[in-house]
Amino acid sequence: MTALPLRHVLTHILILIQIIAFAAGCSKVEKEKYAATINKAPITNDELQAEMNRIKQRFYNTSPMTDQQATQMESEILEIMIGGELLYQASQKAGIQVTEQEAKAQMEKSKTQFPDTDKFKNTFTEQDIRKKIATEKFITKEFADTTVITDEQGHKYYETNLADFTRPEQVLVTNILIKVKKDASDEEKNKAMAKLKAVKKELEQGGDFAKLAQKHSEDGNAASGGMMGFVLRGQTEKAFEEAAFTLDPDKTTIVETQAGYHLIRATDKKETKIVPYEDVADKLRNFLKQQEIQKKIDTFIKDEREKAVIEIFTKSAQNEAKATEKAAH
Repeated sequence: MTALPLRHVLTHILILIQIIAFAAGCSKVEKEKYAATINKAPITNDELQAEMNRIKQRFYNTSPMTDQQATQMESEILEIMIGGELLYQASQKAGIQVTEQEAKAQMEKSKTQFPDTDKFKNTFTEQDIRKKIATEKFITKEFADTTVITDEQGHKYYETNLADFTRPEQVLVTNILIKVKKDASDEEKNKAMAKLKAVKKELEQGGDFAKLAQKHSEDGNAASGGMMGFVLRGQTEKAFEEAAFTLDPDKTTIVETQAGYHLIRATDKKETKIVPYEDVADKLRNFLKQQEIQKKIDTFIKDEREKAVIEIFTKSAQNEAKATEKAAH
């Protein structure tokens, strides 16, 4: 199944961990602290940055963001936070109540997600937790409880997207690699090939593949006996792929790739197979339900946004407004 777009994923994350404080008014001095106000309820710059940092750690932990990406992220996250605040305000209009017991239970549950109590206290207050619960209750009551996906809808999606439920051909491969540099001399290449052929001979004489891999392989999976797991077409170099998929079970062959020389063995094969609807029916209907709930939430937020009084004070929003005004002239 196709995963939900990142924006939808972010929406789920941010709505459920919203940490928006309330304020009755908005003076000129206060505005400098705010990223936005929604019907006079503020989202502070600190709260926006906290959400930014959370998302960066979750999705961009391995690579730095460009200034353009950061600006775009700030704008998108602020929009999602505004949506979260509109949902919370709607929960209050609907009379959603949060009991002491519910708040306490959620506080204890949330604490387990932090390394220590101080870190938790610096991130959430009881009011934050109450807002989270109230928003979740409102979403459940207004959207989740009213959304039903029938078996007919599940079947229709399944038949229309059959490729998503087709398990491709795959082969279970173990591998012993003797590395060869790209600029290696013929002598170095011959030496590496001779070493691997000696390993192959030892294997044919009754040696254990896993132990030989642990002893001789220079691949990252040597410690696990050379186990690569199930390999799909397109995941490895063409020469490696063709050798692996044409091997008979438990047979071995030597193949050359950019990394060097491999002694590979195919121990199991799975042919292309369409996963039966019955095997995925429950997960599929749940997936479709989540999609439908998100559509309802998006539509609700859009409608509420048109009725709300919203001011945005971030530099990115101000620059965008200036650019729009300049373009208009």
